Amino acid sequence: MAEDAAGGPRRRLVTPDGGSGDTAPRDGTRLRRIRRSYDAWARAYDWFARATASVGGVRAACVDALDLAPGDAVVEFGCGPGVNLPALRGAVGRRGRVVGVDVSPRMLDRAAGLVERRGWENVSLVEADAERPPVAAADGVLATFVTSLFADPYRVVSRWCDLADAVVVAAFVPEGNRAANAALRTFVALNGRLFDARTDDPLGELAARTAAARRALDDRAAVRERERRVFGTIAVEAGRDR
Repeated sequence: MAEDAAGGPRRRLVTPDGGSGDTAPRDGTRLRRIRRSYDAWARAYDWFARATASVGGVRAACVDALDLAPGDAVVEFGCGPGVNLPALRGAVGRRGRVVGVDVSPRMLDRAAGLVERRGWENVSLVEADAERPPVAAADGVLATFVTSLFADPYRVVSRWCDLADAVVVAAFVPEGNRAANAALRTFVALNGRLFDARTDDPLGELAARTAAARRALDDRAAVRERERRVFGTIAVEAGRDR
């Protein structure tokens, strides 16, 4: 079960060093860049994420793949404005626990507003880096469109596998049809700096990071599931110990 350092429902604890005990050097510049970018776009991102939440059934498929039961504890890394929180909370019920983790204070502010409006006493939000998880254990870990932000997704996803029975990752994959790939290429090019994709092939960098996250699940999970959605441009990767 997840250990929530926040000490109570709806309280956000700032834990810049996380709780994993990892002593590896941190890229503070990367974190500041990601935080500034998502802080600046928090309002627009909140609207866009909610407007597209059901597109392709991606988010619902992610929650289903976690195979959660009432009373379970689940952690979402990169929870943003909280688009996945309702489904996660519905999966674990009132006796379960949901912890949303993000590095952007403004994203968390919007998620906190949702939690407050719904009156969820078993949902906590933590400002922390997903590379250094602020929890010790959980029944499930979810991350949607987050692994592309890490320079070493294999290491990060492997760490998530150490703390959870099930890990589900959704990521963009440049292997769909031509029109979908063109749109994805434009998106990645515009956001290449956020991804630290300082190459002439940002789409290739995205593909490499998605593949690295997949390999971590292949290597660390006993049960593997994989499905493609939205014309093949989004992969839902699930790894479980059961």
